[in-house]
Amino acid sequence: MSVGSSKTKRFKVLWLTSSYPRNEDDSSSIFLRYLAEALSTRQIDIQILSPDHPEIQNTEQASGITSRHFTYFFPRKLQKLAYGSGILPNLRAAPWLLLQVPFFIISMLVTAAGLIFRDRPVLIHAHWIFPQGTVAVVLGKIFRIPTIVTAHGGDAFALQGLFIGAIKRWTIKSCSAWTSNTRATAVAVGSDLPTPCVIPMGINCKKFLDLDTEKIPLRPDPEKLVLLFVGRLVEKKGVADLLRAYALLPEVLRKQTELWIIGDGSERKKLEMLAIDIEYINSIRFWGRIPNQKLPGYYASADIFIAPSIKDMHGDTEGQGVMLLEAMASRLPIITTNVGGIGSVITHEETGLLVNPGKPKEIAMAIERLLNDNKLRARLSLKAFEVVQDYDWLTISEKFISLYRESKIGAKNEF
Repeated sequence: MSVGSSKTKRFKVLWLTSSYPRNEDDSSSIFLRYLAEALSTRQIDIQILSPDHPEIQNTEQASGITSRHFTYFFPRKLQKLAYGSGILPNLRAAPWLLLQVPFFIISMLVTAAGLIFRDRPVLIHAHWIFPQGTVAVVLGKIFRIPTIVTAHGGDAFALQGLFIGAIKRWTIKSCSAWTSNTRATAVAVGSDLPTPCVIPMGINCKKFLDLDTEKIPLRPDPEKLVLLFVGRLVEKKGVADLLRAYALLPEVLRKQTELWIIGDGSERKKLEMLAIDIEYINSIRFWGRIPNQKLPGYYASADIFIAPSIKDMHGDTEGQGVMLLEAMASRLPIITTNVGGIGSVITHEETGLLVNPGKPKEIAMAIERLLNDNKLRARLSLKAFEVVQDYDWLTISEKFISLYRESKIGAKNEF
């Protein structure tokens, strides 16, 4: 049967993930929702199992997608292990949450087992190696179902302890197939493991084109150029370096610009205090968390996108940087750091400017260079827009469909 045939039988796939949009406005792992929606149009039913959280609301899902949540702690308001800044940053900020980890894993395993027994999916696809991938492999062995594990970055670059490292290696060796969003992520997991399929997360390029001008935020001062950061406010995003870089700009350039910081996280208060120490504080604006569907307007209002990611003290860093793709689709010139898997997305002097991580002075020099060179800004943004078309969800979803097929979904079934 052809994949696109209207008579093709739909196949059930169970996803295990530690993060999924909790409501219509939530950006938590929004790329997973877009991937699920792309796959659901190709005769695949996706059942998503993610952690429960107080902010979860009943949200209408696209046809073919079912969202389920597992409860892992009581009272419900204390379920704070997942979401927010992410599991690892949450644990560092509140070590007592470590008590919730075993309940988190056991609840996910038991709930997933019940779904498998009831709905009989033909494949389990786990997002992040641990604990989702490990749970998926255990369930795959029990129910004799193929399992695919996807490494997204944080699970590869962090969690490098001897015990957790051994579990991660066993998980990768035991699953049917695994993917990583960049080659750098794959290498971080282990160079002597089975070869992964490198499949990046994607983007809906059309969302960032032909925007309604009424949805584009007004600049307080239309004469100023906007420098934009979008992302979680956690250590590995390097926003402190961006603020220090902004302070290093020549006074004349600071007067001509505004710095917009969109996002929320455990570092926000610390960053706001740092911003207070910078002259021209009125030119720095913290927008907080913006609903994902409104983000294209903020990109459209900006002139330069900056992602100053670093490797934090725990070894965690950027696996790919989906926000870079959004900036590329918005035709923005990009300044970012050559760390983690970013070099797989951005090519220096072609689709953006790469600087060394943790170097505010280099960031400031790159900002100054772009502010003073309109032709360079135009060249970088044009090439980036051309390249990002390869990351459209239509292309990315086809790669996952091929992998699902190769994993022999259902011994008696055929795509």
